Amino acid sequence: MASDRELEVQTVRLPVPSVGTALSLVRATVSWSMDTVALVAAMPSRIDDLFGRLDALLTSVEEITARAGEVIDAAARTTDDAAEVVVGAGDASARAQSMIAELQPIADRGIPLGRRFVDNFSEQELDASIRMVDQLPELMERMEAIMPILATMDTVAPEIHQLLEVTKDVRKAVIGIPGFKFFRNRGEEKLEDI
Repeated sequence: MASDRELEVQTVRLPVPSVGTALSLVRATVSWSMDTVALVAAMPSRIDDLFGRLDALLTSVEEITARAGEVIDAAARTTDDAAEVVVGAGDASARAQSMIAELQPIADRGIPLGRRFVDNFSEQELDASIRMVDQLPELMERMEAIMPILATMDTVAPEIHQLLEVTKDVRKAVIGIPGFKFFRNRGEEKLEDI
């Protein structure tokens, strides 16, 4: 065992506070205790208030989630509509390309002809063309009246030919009449006097 010397106890000296310091310490402890009691007493109402706020927050989150779902649904519908528009545009583009492919040879042939036409078309010819187009309705009415007559021309043509032959014969006969030259010259003189 240890010797007496080794077991020497050391004493710790604690400062003894003054009465004022002890009173301040007691006051602070009492004040802290009262604040703690007030805090603990207020805890149920504060916790209840906190739960009320949490409920309100959860309701807001649910509303936001519902609205976000509606926005997502609307976006999905818009995406579907846009996809339909893209498909329709693709179909229209394919038809347009098909039409362009069909019209390209016509355009290749027609453009030089059109250029030549425009280069050689004068302003007077344009004015005359406009006047002619203005006259087309009247021309159509008159042609409708003439068409039946023109249809019978193939039967009239031989008769006119015969009439011309007869006229030539009559002319030859009249020229062969003695003194006809005299009458013809005299008729010309009278025409000049008029």
